[in-house]
Amino acid sequence: SCMNPSIAQVVFGLPVEGPFDYLIPEDLASRVALGQRVSVRFAGKKRVGIIVRLLKMSEHVGSLSVLIKILDEAPVFSSVFLKLSEIFARKFACTQGEALQTFLPAYLRKPRIFKAFPKCVADMGPTSLPTLILDRGQTQRWEILLPLIAQTLHKGRGVLVLVPEAIRCPDVLPKLGPLVKADERVLITQGTENEEYQRWLAIRSGQAKLVVGFISAVFAPVKDLGLIVIIEEGSSFYKHDQSPFYHARDVAFDRAQIEGCDLVCVSSAPSVELWHRVKTGQAGLRLLDEKLPPVKFLDLTNFKMKKGTFLSLGLRHEMEAVVKVGGKILLYIQAARGVSTVVEEVKRSFPGVRVVGYDKASAKLPGDFDVIVTTQAMFRHRSSLKVALSVVLDIDWEFHKHDHQASHSAFALVQHLRQMTQERVLLQTRQASDLLLHTLASDDVHDFYGQELALRKQMGMPPFQSMVTLIVRSADPALACTESKRLYDMLIPVLSEEMMVLEPQQDRSPVLRGKFRYCVSVQGFHRELLVGVIKDVLKAFRAKKDTVVTVNVD
Repeated sequence: SCMNPSIAQVVFGLPVEGPFDYLIPEDLASRVALGQRVSVRFAGKKRVGIIVRLLKMSEHVGSLSVLIKILDEAPVFSSVFLKLSEIFARKFACTQGEALQTFLPAYLRKPRIFKAFPKCVADMGPTSLPTLILDRGQTQRWEILLPLIAQTLHKGRGVLVLVPEAIRCPDVLPKLGPLVKADERVLITQGTENEEYQRWLAIRSGQAKLVVGFISAVFAPVKDLGLIVIIEEGSSFYKHDQSPFYHARDVAFDRAQIEGCDLVCVSSAPSVELWHRVKTGQAGLRLLDEKLPPVKFLDLTNFKMKKGTFLSLGLRHEMEAVVKVGGKILLYIQAARGVSTVVEEVKRSFPGVRVVGYDKASAKLPGDFDVIVTTQAMFRHRSSLKVALSVVLDIDWEFHKHDHQASHSAFALVQHLRQMTQERVLLQTRQASDLLLHTLASDDVHDFYGQELALRKQMGMPPFQSMVTLIVRSADPALACTESKRLYDMLIPVLSEEMMVLEPQQDRSPVLRGKFRYCVSVQGFHRELLVGVIKDVLKAFRAKKDTVVTVNVD
């Protein structure tokens, strides 16, 4: 900190870079500390700020505002979270104040006074390499995880387990429950602000030694954190869908390094970014191989199908053979293509066969069926549902979406179907000669990741370059368009030779919640340099009234 400080540098949960200097009055000097929340005047209003530095003197000439009130007897934020907030702000293009506000429960974002906070834990120093456990069949992971978690708890250190969505909790909680007493574990779920705060206190005090939660649980203030476990690390649910657009995996890696704890990622289809860390020596690998059913292709190249139909002649023959012996069939279709359309087509082709549909709007899993037509929603049940035959009706559509993550999403889709299938998985395609597509059927995961990384390197995509999307939105479509062009014009002269900006275009969701959206994409090799340049441009940009700019770092 600082001996006898007279200046507190304060940041706010606003898109305004700080810190800002405030005089510490004599009556507060003995109580002030780093990481405390304080009440101050900023931009004409009373606001809650966080002290990030203490100084003897200010570099600013002239009169300074004075701290009005200290809201915490002990700091809300430890040195771990202050360090993490600096890294978070540089990586995800927000201010340090916005980062710290993201870390807090909503209850503590308001100017309430709290007493007797437990003392914060200091950072522990360096830790071991993060580890990826790749278990293709999803059956062996707990044989490794449970002893590891139990060992960490036995040492008196805390454990944080991240799951991608609430539906996975019934698979996870029964396994973890016996490891600690009921009052020593916490499941972070949605609730009132007060309920959220009470959980936060139980975690912060050290009462809860085992914490399970979703994406924002990565900020849980676990006392003496010894282990972070990320279940199904490759899931898209770990990417936050609102500003700041952070990725929980990245935050967990940074937190583990700062706090000196172990990090284990478990997945049957890990992200390409994590696989790259493994290949470059930044993470270890433990491959749990398991015999999975084979993947075959149904080549539609020379087969003409009526518009709006999905069942090829070859597929109908395959389905008929399974139905005859009483086997169950799963037909996968992307939600946008329509489950009901396929259900009707199957009913016409196979009269008398029990056909059901299942998507995210379905209340519960159907009981008796011969054929189920479903979407990604079915993967919530992949540990409990088994079928003889699974079919991806249009793997080309999955594989070639306008998204650099499309091929990995297709790979994960096939792996998840293999886990639910007893005999074989079929992929209908009109691109049977595509070599990368054929890696989806390989029994060696190195085939897919090797090809995918080579392609991404050639195309200048993550993890080899960072991509930043600036989204300009407004209720006025003309204003959104012109402001995105103005932003593009300001970026061009300041980007270095290794950075590139693409001309403005409509966002993939051109209209969302009544706002018209245009995006400007920027990419470069050095993430923090790229983010720094963009933040500098946005300071000078000053978006016009009724226009909002958000920054999404991939």
